[in-house]
Amino acid sequence: MSSSSFDFDNLFSLCDDINLQNKCDQYFILHDNIMEEIMPSLSQIDQYQLQTLSNNNSIQKSQRLNLECRVCGASARGYNFDQITCESCKAFFRRNALRDMSQLKCRYYGHCDITIGTRRQCAYCRLKKCFDIKMRKDWIRTDEEKKTRYLRRLTKEQKKTNDQQSLITLPINLQKKKHLMLISKNREFVVKPIYKMSHFGCNHILHDADRILLNNINNAYQLVINKNDYSYINKYTSSTSLLQFMNDDIIMYESLINFFKLIPEFKQLDIHDQIILIKSNFINIIHLHHTIIHNFQDCSNLGKRISEWIGKDFHDQMLRTRQYFYRFMNYPLLLKLTLIVFIFSVNLSASYDDNQFYEYKNQKILYEFQNFYTTILWRYLNYLFDEKQAIQAMEIIVLQILRYQLLVVTLENYLRQNPDCHKFHSLIQSIFGLT
Repeated sequence: MSSSSFDFDNLFSLCDDINLQNKCDQYFILHDNIMEEIMPSLSQIDQYQLQTLSNNNSIQKSQRLNLECRVCGASARGYNFDQITCESCKAFFRRNALRDMSQLKCRYYGHCDITIGTRRQCAYCRLKKCFDIKMRKDWIRTDEEKKTRYLRRLTKEQKKTNDQQSLITLPINLQKKKHLMLISKNREFVVKPIYKMSHFGCNHILHDADRILLNNINNAYQLVINKNDYSYINKYTSSTSLLQFMNDDIIMYESLINFFKLIPEFKQLDIHDQIILIKSNFINIIHLHHTIIHNFQDCSNLGKRISEWIGKDFHDQMLRTRQYFYRFMNYPLLLKLTLIVFIFSVNLSASYDDNQFYEYKNQKILYEFQNFYTTILWRYLNYLFDEKQAIQAMEIIVLQILRYQLLVVTLENYLRQNPDCHKFHSLIQSIFGLT
């Protein structure tokens, strides 16, 4: 294995799989509408990046016209309940997903071919196919959520009406003044980032924009991990060396990088800033990626090897830290969001070289993006849990990431002293600062 410095430019310049990129661009089509609200505040994005975004939007609009329903094959416009579906299958799933399947019968023993022409002939097979492609019935709004959403819209409309009526009863000079205040207020709302601090509160209802974004993140992650075989973890024996493990684990590192490359905000960054974020934050969150890939299960064979290579105390501490995240095993999307939040961190991680100073080309935009995803994470926590549990969950996430940092220092020192460190994959050497 070459010991030369790893060329990050090659890693970030192009997506490894054009088909993967095209599919993920479809997932983020609607997400661009959210980003349009943020863009006025991001004045430091250069003209080249803006032109790139414009070109991407044109491509995505074309792709949206070619979406196909995964249930019946009809033309589709977007994502519904975590999958691409047409309006007909979307409505069918909403009506029937909560029904008892035993109430439905198939005349052909559950083997009907569901197409645009046959989808109305067998409700059982149509619903079964919806579940087979992993449509999410837990994302169907409850009556309470619908009522709350309606009341919020009604309140907003009434407020708008009251503002307009108040202008009629005021003298002309005061009408002008209030009219200007309303204009100013509306403009202020438009240009302010949607992740403004006022959004940080208890919010047990996810907005449509939030649901779309969460769907896109989950789908992008699945696209990446489905490309790779992670079974090597379970094949280790007592004779396996640390060198073999580190070089095998390059699959894990590259897959996480490819995930970040599919996040629209990360793609907008200058290549220089992308590389610095990977170098400074990657090793503190790669363990979360391991946890998700291994489905929140302990790998006993790997645990024994780590105890032999580095030490039992190190393995025990790493295991305890990882187990804090096991309480989220029913909500893996939380950890996927956490990965994105922390990859945008600036000066959170201690550099492996005290003399190394990282100078970002656009540090402001990194704060903007991290604040945005932190807000989404907070909303999702409040959607899943009550206020106290949401706060506890956020504390666990932040504290355990910081604990990972301390453990990584131990790992870095051990790797530097390893006689085979020059044989590690060049990406490993670069991320751990071994070159």
